[in-house]
Amino acid sequence: MIKIKSYCYVVLPYEQQPLNDEEVNNYVRNQISKYYSELEVEPYKSFFTKDKTLKISKSRGFARLADFEEFLENHNDNDGIENGLYYWITTYNTQGRWDSFRIDGIKKACDLANALPYSVVTLDGVWHSEMDFGHKPILDFEVDNLHPDNIKPEEKWKKYLEDFFKEHSDYYLAILHVHS
Repeated sequence: MIKIKSYCYVVLPYEQQPLNDEEVNNYVRNQISKYYSELEVEPYKSFFTKDKTLKISKSRGFARLADFEEFLENHNDNDGIENGLYYWITTYNTQGRWDSFRIDGIKKACDLANALPYSVVTLDGVWHSEMDFGHKPILDFEVDNLHPDNIKPEEKWKKYLEDFFKEHSDYYLAILHVHS
């Protein structure tokens, strides 16, 4: 399989190749909109680990966590401590997978079966990527190649794609060049 790391294939629901670019663009946007990295979601508490909580407390000059907690209760309403864990209120989209894209074409899935894209989006609107199988891209940058810890996740991803291409062989796919 040929690696094409910045590509995402979106399964199109058409029996024939669509001729209308606007229709394809609207469908793709609808399928991937909830994965937009810059999409603000309802505010929620993002918690840190116990170790990180203690580090943050000490970095802000508090020797005791209780003192840090009291300070936050009296001076801040965007972060705090709950059950011994530091949190902040955020609207960051934890499902974010892209911040820009362009459609680079439409092809039948069977014509793309030798490719190893970064991700695929199925008809049910679910985004699947090699990271879902445990692949950590940052490790590959450290060694400028496939990191040993990423070998098994990549094998699982390849197996998933093999099944994906078999299942969708008669479908057309929008080929997206994504940035995240």
